[in-house]
Amino acid sequence: MLFHTFLFIFLAEMADKTQLMVMALANKYKYKTIIAGMCIGIFTVSALSVMAGELIANFVPMTLVKVCAALMFLAFGLFNLAPGQEDENHQNLQFRFPMISIAFTFLVAELGDKTQLTTVALAANHASKHPSIFLGASLGLILANLLGILAGKLIFSHLREETVKVVSSFIFFLFGSLNLMEVFTPSIWIICVYSIVLIIIAYMTYEKKRV
Repeated sequence: MLFHTFLFIFLAEMADKTQLMVMALANKYKYKTIIAGMCIGIFTVSALSVMAGELIANFVPMTLVKVCAALMFLAFGLFNLAPGQEDENHQNLQFRFPMISIAFTFLVAELGDKTQLTTVALAANHASKHPSIFLGASLGLILANLLGILAGKLIFSHLREETVKVVSSFIFFLFGSLNLMEVFTPSIWIICVYSIVLIIIAYMTYEKKRV
């Protein structure tokens, strides 16, 4: 059951939004920061899926989950474009809080995702094998996202720094916007206005470093 779960989750996670998210984070933080935050989020969501997955939908409205995930994605996109601070205190904060932010974002993004639902289904059908399912799901998510980090480092290492910032922020904005649109199903005019506002805010945030 361990390998069965691992294979299911690994394949389901390939090209998933969380894998693309860690790819985008690969240019911003060191490996240990991303991996630590990612693992915290993975172990938490896997435990929730195995032990209380069926209760999540009853106590946490999926609309709220999607909105929280969208806001976190948009916040990461803007943070990625924002000018960096060189003072020592900010550098210390930068290595502590991103780990928590990454863990929380990963957790929220995975709730209701196909990998989480797959884990819940496996746990419901194999009540006596929860430890194997938890371990298999965690390992599948970790390996798939480690590949995402390596791919991100490889891809972004061949691009200019400014290009990397724009591309990675675009990934965050894309998935954040898609999550919001799944919840609110806006008209084409609202989508146009939203896109213009987002582009203006992103541009103003990016241009701050040039002032």
